[in-house]
Amino acid sequence: MSVAFFVCTAVYLLILGLAIAALIWQKIPRNKELQGISVIVAARNEERNLPRLIPSLLQLDYQDFEVIIVNDHSTDASLQVLKQYQDERLQVIDFQHQLPGLTGKKAALQMGINAARFDILAFTDADCVVPPSWLREINASFDSETDYLLGYSILKPHEGSSENRLQNFERGIYYALAGAGLFWRAPVTSSACNMAYRKSLFVRSGGFEGIGHLLSGDDDLLLMKMMPRIRKGLFNPSPALQVLSIIGTDKRRIHQTNIRRASKFKYYPLWLKSFALFAFLYFVLFYYILFSLVTVPAWDIRAYSLIIKTSAELCLVLLFFSKTRHPKLSALYPVQILLFPAQFLFYAIRGMMGGYQWK
Repeated sequence: MSVAFFVCTAVYLLILGLAIAALIWQKIPRNKELQGISVIVAARNEERNLPRLIPSLLQLDYQDFEVIIVNDHSTDASLQVLKQYQDERLQVIDFQHQLPGLTGKKAALQMGINAARFDILAFTDADCVVPPSWLREINASFDSETDYLLGYSILKPHEGSSENRLQNFERGIYYALAGAGLFWRAPVTSSACNMAYRKSLFVRSGGFEGIGHLLSGDDDLLLMKMMPRIRKGLFNPSPALQVLSIIGTDKRRIHQTNIRRASKFKYYPLWLKSFALFAFLYFVLFYYILFSLVTVPAWDIRAYSLIIKTSAELCLVLLFFSKTRHPKLSALYPVQILLFPAQFLFYAIRGMMGGYQWK
Protein backbone atom coordinates (compact mmCIF):
# COMPACT_ATOMS: atom_id res chain seq x y z
CA MET A 1 0.00 0.00 0.00
CA SER A 2 2.83 2.41 0.82
CA VAL A 3 4.46 1.95 -2.58
CA ALA A 4 1.08 2.26 -4.34
CA PHE A 5 0.41 5.50 -2.51
CA PHE A 6 3.84 6.85 -3.46
CA VAL A 7 3.28 6.04 -7.16
CA CYS A 8 -0.21 7.55 -7.09
CA THR A 9 1.19 10.63 -5.37
CA ALA A 10 3.60 11.09 -8.27
CA VAL A 11 0.64 11.04 -10.69
CA TYR A 12 -1.31 13.36 -8.41
CA LEU A 13 1.65 15.73 -8.35
CA LEU A 14 1.64 15.83 -12.16
CA ILE A 15 -2.07 16.72 -12.21
CA LEU A 16 -1.65 19.52 -9.69
CA GLY A 17 1.42 20.71 -11.57
CA LEU A 18 -0.65 21.09 -14.74
CA ALA A 19 -3.25 23.10 -12.80
CA ILE A 20 -0.54 25.36 -11.33
CA ALA A 21 1.06 25.83 -14.74
CA ALA A 22 -2.30 26.83 -16.24
CA LEU A 23 -2.79 29.52 -13.58
CA ILE A 24 0.71 30.87 -14.19
CA TRP A 25 0.90 30.67 -17.98
CA GLN A 26 -2.60 31.75 -18.99
CA LYS A 27 -2.70 35.24 -20.46
CA ILE A 28 -5.98 37.15 -20.37
CA PRO A 29 -6.61 39.31 -23.47
CA ARG A 30 -7.33 43.03 -23.08
CA ASN A 31 -9.62 43.69 -26.01
CA LYS A 32 -10.53 47.38 -26.36
CA GLU A 33 -13.16 47.10 -29.07
CA LEU A 34 -16.71 47.56 -27.73
CA GLN A 35 -18.87 44.51 -28.49
CA GLY A 36 -22.57 43.93 -27.93
CA ILE A 37 -23.36 41.41 -25.17
CA SER A 38 -26.61 39.58 -24.39
CA VAL A 39 -27.08 38.61 -20.73
CA ILE A 40 -29.33 35.57 -20.27
CA VAL A 41 -30.88 34.38 -17.01
CA ALA A 42 -33.29 31.46 -16.54
CA ALA A 43 -35.42 32.14 -13.45
CA ARG A 44 -37.78 29.67 -11.85
CA ASN A 45 -39.51 30.62 -8.59
CA GLU A 46 -37.01 33.37 -7.84
CA GLU A 47 -39.25 36.10 -6.41
CA ARG A 48 -36.87 36.56 -3.46
CA ASN A 49 -33.70 36.76 -5.54
CA LEU A 50 -34.76 38.80 -8.57
CA PRO A 51 -34.96 42.12 -6.63
CA ARG A 52 -31.22 41.70 -5.92
CA LEU A 53 -30.16 40.47 -9.35
CA ILE A 54 -32.01 42.84 -11.69
CA PRO A 55 -30.73 46.15 -10.21
CA SER A 56 -27.16 44.81 -10.42
CA LEU A 57 -27.70 43.97 -14.10
CA LEU A 58 -29.28 47.31 -14.97
CA GLN A 59 -26.48 49.18 -13.21
CA LEU A 60 -23.74 47.53 -15.26
CA ASP A 61 -21.04 49.94 -16.36
CA TYR A 62 -21.32 49.07 -20.03
CA GLN A 63 -22.87 50.67 -23.10
CA ASP A 64 -24.07 48.03 -25.53
CA PHE A 65 -25.94 45.20 -23.83
CA GLU A 66 -29.34 43.63 -23.33
CA VAL A 67 -30.74 41.55 -20.47
CA ILE A 68 -33.03 38.62 -21.24
CA ILE A 69 -34.72 36.97 -18.28
CA VAL A 70 -36.78 33.87 -18.98
CA ASN A 71 -39.50 33.19 -16.43
CA ASP A 72 -39.30 29.41 -16.43
CA HIS A 73 -42.69 28.00 -15.36
CA SER A 74 -42.61 29.91 -12.08
CA THR A 75 -45.45 29.25 -9.67
CA ASP A 76 -44.58 32.11 -7.31
CA ALA A 77 -44.63 35.87 -7.96
CA SER A 78 -41.51 35.92 -10.16
CA LEU A 79 -43.38 37.25 -13.20
CA GLN A 80 -44.98 40.03 -11.17
CA VAL A 81 -41.57 41.02 -9.82
CA LEU A 82 -40.13 41.11 -13.35
CA LYS A 83 -42.95 43.33 -14.61
CA GLN A 84 -42.05 45.96 -12.03
CA TYR A 85 -38.87 46.80 -13.93
CA GLN A 86 -39.34 49.04 -16.92
CA ASP A 87 -36.11 49.36 -18.87
CA GLU A 88 -35.54 49.21 -22.62
CA ARG A 89 -32.53 46.97 -22.05
CA LEU A 90 -34.60 44.37 -20.19
CA GLN A 91 -36.59 41.74 -22.07
CA VAL A 92 -38.80 39.33 -20.13
CA ILE A 93 -39.89 36.06 -21.71
CA ASP A 94 -42.72 34.28 -19.91
CA PHE A 95 -41.96 30.67 -20.78
CA GLN A 96 -44.89 28.41 -19.88
CA HIS A 97 -44.76 25.72 -22.56
CA GLN A 98 -42.31 22.99 -23.57
CA LEU A 99 -39.61 22.63 -26.23
CA PRO A 100 -39.25 19.19 -27.84
CA GLY A 101 -36.10 17.39 -26.72
CA LEU A 102 -35.25 19.89 -23.98
CA THR A 103 -35.86 19.37 -20.27
CA GLY A 104 -35.86 21.87 -17.41
CA LYS A 105 -33.51 24.84 -17.47
CA LYS A 106 -32.10 24.03 -20.91
CA ALA A 107 -35.44 24.80 -22.54
CA ALA A 108 -35.58 28.20 -20.81
CA LEU A 109 -31.99 28.96 -21.80
CA GLN A 110 -32.75 27.98 -25.40
CA MET A 111 -35.57 30.54 -25.43
CA GLY A 112 -33.17 33.22 -24.20
CA ILE A 113 -30.46 32.26 -26.68
CA ASN A 114 -32.95 32.34 -29.56
CA ALA A 115 -33.99 35.88 -28.57
CA ALA A 116 -30.42 37.19 -28.14
CA ARG A 117 -29.37 39.95 -30.56
CA PHE A 118 -25.63 39.71 -29.93
CA ASP A 119 -23.05 36.98 -30.55
CA ILE A 120 -21.47 37.15 -27.08
CA LEU A 121 -23.79 35.54 -24.52
CA ALA A 122 -23.17 36.08 -20.79
CA PHE A 123 -24.90 33.84 -18.26
CA THR A 124 -25.57 34.09 -14.56
CA ASP A 125 -28.16 32.71 -12.14
CA ALA A 126 -31.08 34.43 -10.47
CA ASP A 127 -29.56 33.96 -7.01
CA CYS A 128 -26.47 35.98 -7.96
CA VAL A 129 -25.37 39.61 -7.95
CA VAL A 130 -22.95 40.83 -10.61
CA PRO A 131 -20.37 43.63 -10.14
CA PRO A 132 -20.72 46.86 -12.21
CA SER A 133 -17.53 45.92 -14.10
CA TRP A 134 -18.82 42.46 -15.11
CA LEU A 135 -19.53 43.11 -18.79
CA ARG A 136 -16.50 45.37 -19.23
CA GLU A 137 -14.27 42.52 -18.10
CA ILE A 138 -16.12 40.00 -20.28
CA ASN A 139 -15.71 42.30 -23.27
CA ALA A 140 -12.00 42.76 -22.54
CA SER A 141 -11.52 38.98 -22.37
CA PHE A 142 -13.26 38.34 -25.69
CA ASP A 143 -10.68 39.12 -28.33
CA SER A 144 -11.13 37.85 -31.89
CA GLU A 145 -10.02 34.33 -30.91
CA THR A 146 -11.89 33.85 -27.62
CA ASP A 147 -14.97 31.63 -27.79
CA TYR A 148 -15.54 30.68 -24.15
CA LEU A 149 -14.97 32.43 -20.83
CA LEU A 150 -15.39 31.26 -17.24
CA GLY A 151 -15.41 33.71 -14.35
CA TYR A 152 -15.08 33.07 -10.62
CA SER A 153 -18.03 33.02 -8.25
CA ILE A 154 -17.89 33.22 -4.49
CA LEU A 155 -20.66 32.49 -2.00
CA LYS A 156 -21.90 35.44 -0.01
CA PRO A 157 -20.39 35.08 3.45
CA HIS A 158 -22.74 34.86 6.41
CA GLU A 159 -21.62 36.42 9.63
CA GLY A 160 -20.17 33.83 11.97
CA SER A 161 -20.61 31.01 9.44
CA SER A 162 -17.44 28.95 9.18
CA GLU A 163 -19.34 26.43 7.05
CA ASN A 164 -19.81 29.03 4.34
CA ARG A 165 -16.08 29.74 4.24
CA LEU A 166 -15.39 26.03 3.90
CA GLN A 167 -17.79 25.90 0.93
CA ASN A 168 -15.95 28.78 -0.71
CA PHE A 169 -12.67 26.93 -0.28
CA GLU A 170 -14.16 23.84 -1.91
CA ARG A 171 -15.56 25.90 -4.80
CA GLY A 172 -12.13 27.40 -5.30
CA ILE A 173 -10.57 23.98 -5.87
CA TYR A 174 -13.14 23.09 -8.51
CA TYR A 175 -12.65 26.46 -10.21
CA ALA A 176 -8.89 25.87 -10.26
CA LEU A 177 -9.50 22.53 -11.99
CA ALA A 178 -12.00 24.15 -14.37
CA GLY A 179 -9.44 26.79 -15.33
CA ALA A 180 -6.80 24.13 -15.93
CA GLY A 181 -9.24 22.16 -18.07
CA LEU A 182 -9.89 25.17 -20.29
CA PHE A 183 -6.18 25.94 -20.61
CA TRP A 184 -5.24 22.38 -21.55
CA ARG A 185 -8.39 21.87 -23.69
CA ALA A 186 -9.54 19.02 -21.46
CA PRO A 187 -12.61 20.48 -19.68
CA VAL A 188 -13.28 19.16 -16.18
CA THR A 189 -16.20 21.34 -15.13
CA SER A 190 -17.76 24.77 -15.55
CA SER A 191 -20.23 27.03 -13.74
CA ALA A 192 -23.52 28.37 -15.11
CA CYS A 193 -23.52 31.31 -12.70
CA ASN A 194 -20.62 33.06 -14.42
CA MET A 195 -19.78 32.01 -17.94
CA ALA A 196 -19.92 33.47 -21.43
CA TYR A 197 -19.64 32.01 -24.90
CA ARG A 198 -20.42 32.92 -28.49
CA LYS A 199 -23.88 32.23 -29.87
CA SER A 200 -22.23 31.15 -33.11
CA LEU A 201 -20.23 28.53 -31.15
CA PHE A 202 -23.44 27.26 -29.52
CA VAL A 203 -25.07 26.88 -32.94
CA ARG A 204 -22.02 25.24 -34.57
CA SER A 205 -21.85 22.75 -31.70
CA GLY A 206 -25.47 21.71 -32.10
CA GLY A 207 -26.72 23.49 -28.98
CA PHE A 208 -28.15 21.18 -26.32
CA GLU A 209 -28.66 18.32 -28.77
CA GLY A 210 -27.70 15.06 -27.11
CA ILE A 211 -27.83 16.44 -23.56
CA GLY A 212 -31.22 18.17 -23.69
CA HIS A 213 -32.98 15.32 -21.89
CA LEU A 214 -30.86 15.81 -18.76
CA LEU A 215 -31.99 18.12 -15.97
CA SER A 216 -28.46 19.46 -15.49
CA GLY A 217 -25.37 19.86 -17.64
CA ASP A 218 -26.11 23.24 -19.21
CA ASP A 219 -22.63 24.29 -18.14
CA ASP A 220 -20.08 21.43 -17.88
CA LEU A 221 -21.60 18.93 -20.32
CA LEU A 222 -22.24 21.71 -22.81
CA LEU A 223 -18.62 22.86 -22.50
CA MET A 224 -17.39 19.31 -23.18
CA LYS A 225 -19.63 19.21 -26.25
CA MET A 226 -18.34 22.59 -27.45
CA MET A 227 -14.63 22.08 -26.81
CA PRO A 228 -13.67 20.60 -30.22
CA ARG A 229 -14.96 23.82 -31.84
CA ILE A 230 -13.54 26.28 -29.28
CA ARG A 231 -10.57 28.24 -30.60
CA LYS A 232 -9.65 29.65 -27.19
CA GLY A 233 -11.24 29.08 -23.80
CA LEU A 234 -10.27 31.13 -20.75
CA PHE A 235 -10.68 31.27 -17.00
CA ASN A 236 -10.45 34.86 -15.78
CA PRO A 237 -9.99 35.08 -11.97
CA SER A 238 -10.16 38.90 -11.91
CA PRO A 239 -12.28 40.46 -9.13
CA ALA A 240 -13.80 42.67 -11.84
CA LEU A 241 -15.50 39.55 -13.21
CA GLN A 242 -16.42 37.84 -9.95
CA VAL A 243 -20.07 37.12 -9.25
CA LEU A 244 -21.54 36.93 -5.77
CA SER A 245 -23.71 33.84 -5.33
CA ILE A 246 -26.37 34.06 -2.62
CA ILE A 247 -27.47 30.52 -1.95
CA GLY A 248 -28.13 31.14 1.73
CA THR A 249 -27.65 28.52 4.41
CA ASP A 250 -30.18 25.97 3.18
CA LYS A 251 -28.20 22.78 3.83
CA ARG A 252 -30.78 20.64 2.06
CA ARG A 253 -30.46 22.67 -1.14
CA ILE A 254 -26.66 22.57 -0.99
CA HIS A 255 -26.80 18.82 -0.42
CA GLN A 256 -29.09 18.28 -3.41
CA THR A 257 -26.89 20.48 -5.61
CA ASN A 258 -23.82 18.42 -4.74
CA ILE A 259 -25.67 15.19 -5.58
CA ARG A 260 -26.83 16.66 -8.90
CA ARG A 261 -23.28 17.60 -9.87
CA ALA A 262 -21.89 14.18 -8.97
CA SER A 263 -24.70 12.35 -10.77
CA LYS A 264 -23.37 13.42 -14.19
CA PHE A 265 -20.36 11.08 -13.92
CA LYS A 266 -21.78 8.56 -16.40
CA TYR A 267 -22.08 11.24 -19.09
CA TYR A 268 -18.43 12.29 -18.84
CA PRO A 269 -15.87 11.28 -21.49
CA LEU A 270 -13.74 8.23 -20.71
CA TRP A 271 -10.62 10.23 -19.82
CA LEU A 272 -12.56 12.29 -17.24
CA LYS A 273 -14.15 9.18 -15.77
CA SER A 274 -10.65 7.75 -15.40
CA PHE A 275 -9.48 10.96 -13.74
CA ALA A 276 -12.41 10.91 -11.28
CA LEU A 277 -11.85 7.22 -10.51
CA PHE A 278 -8.16 7.88 -9.87
CA ALA A 279 -9.04 10.72 -7.47
CA PHE A 280 -11.51 8.46 -5.66
CA LEU A 281 -8.99 5.65 -5.17
CA TYR A 282 -6.21 8.06 -4.25
CA PHE A 283 -8.27 9.69 -1.51
CA VAL A 284 -9.18 6.27 -0.13
CA LEU A 285 -5.46 5.43 -0.05
CA PHE A 286 -4.78 8.79 1.60
CA TYR A 287 -7.02 8.02 4.58
CA TYR A 288 -5.56 4.52 4.86
CA ILE A 289 -1.96 5.84 4.90
CA LEU A 290 -2.86 8.62 7.29
CA PHE A 291 -4.43 6.14 9.71
CA SER A 292 -1.42 3.83 9.45
CA LEU A 293 0.94 6.72 10.25
CA VAL A 294 -1.11 7.73 13.26
CA THR A 295 -1.09 4.18 14.60
CA VAL A 296 2.52 3.38 13.61
CA PRO A 297 4.49 6.66 13.29
CA ALA A 298 7.66 6.55 11.20
CA TRP A 299 9.67 8.66 8.77
CA ASP A 300 9.26 6.37 5.78
CA ILE A 301 7.81 6.40 2.26
CA ARG A 302 4.35 7.06 3.67
CA ALA A 303 5.42 10.26 5.42
CA TYR A 304 7.40 11.50 2.42
CA SER A 305 4.44 10.88 0.13
CA LEU A 306 2.19 12.90 2.41
CA ILE A 307 4.71 15.75 2.49
CA ILE A 308 4.83 15.80 -1.32
CA LYS A 309 1.03 15.74 -1.54
CA THR A 310 0.60 18.51 1.02
CA SER A 311 3.24 20.74 -0.56
CA ALA A 312 1.70 20.50 -4.04
CA GLU A 313 -1.81 21.13 -2.76
CA LEU A 314 -0.69 24.10 -0.70
CA CYS A 315 1.06 25.65 -3.71
CA LEU A 316 -2.13 25.37 -5.78
CA VAL A 317 -4.28 26.75 -2.97
CA LEU A 318 -2.02 29.74 -2.30
CA LEU A 319 -1.68 30.57 -5.99
CA PHE A 320 -5.39 30.26 -6.80
CA PHE A 321 -6.69 32.32 -3.90
CA SER A 322 -3.98 34.90 -4.54
CA LYS A 323 -5.15 35.18 -8.16
CA THR A 324 -8.79 35.58 -7.11
CA ARG A 325 -7.86 38.06 -4.36
CA HIS A 326 -9.24 35.91 -1.53
CA PRO A 327 -5.99 34.93 0.20
CA LYS A 328 -7.62 34.45 3.61
CA LEU A 329 -9.38 31.32 2.31
CA SER A 330 -5.96 29.65 2.05
CA ALA A 331 -5.86 29.51 5.85
CA LEU A 332 -8.57 26.84 5.72
CA TYR A 333 -6.27 24.33 4.04
CA PRO A 334 -5.21 22.59 7.30
CA VAL A 335 -8.89 21.77 7.88
CA GLN A 336 -9.78 20.96 4.29
CA ILE A 337 -6.86 18.58 3.85
CA LEU A 338 -8.98 16.19 5.92
CA LEU A 339 -12.52 17.30 4.99
CA PHE A 340 -12.31 17.78 1.22
CA PRO A 341 -11.39 14.16 0.32
CA ALA A 342 -14.15 12.86 2.60
CA GLN A 343 -16.74 15.07 0.92
CA PHE A 344 -15.49 14.06 -2.52
CA LEU A 345 -15.81 10.38 -1.64
CA PHE A 346 -19.27 10.78 -0.12
CA TYR A 347 -20.81 12.65 -3.06
CA ALA A 348 -19.09 10.41 -5.61
CA ILE A 349 -20.92 7.47 -4.09
CA ARG A 350 -24.17 9.36 -3.47
CA GLY A 351 -24.15 10.85 -6.97
CA MET A 352 -23.87 7.42 -8.59
CA MET A 353 -27.05 6.44 -6.71
CA GLY A 354 -28.96 9.33 -8.34
CA GLY A 355 -32.28 10.54 -6.97
CA TYR A 356 -31.65 14.24 -6.44
CA GLN A 357 -34.31 16.97 -6.31
CA TRP A 358 -34.21 20.03 -8.58
CA LYS A 359 -36.59 22.93 -7.97
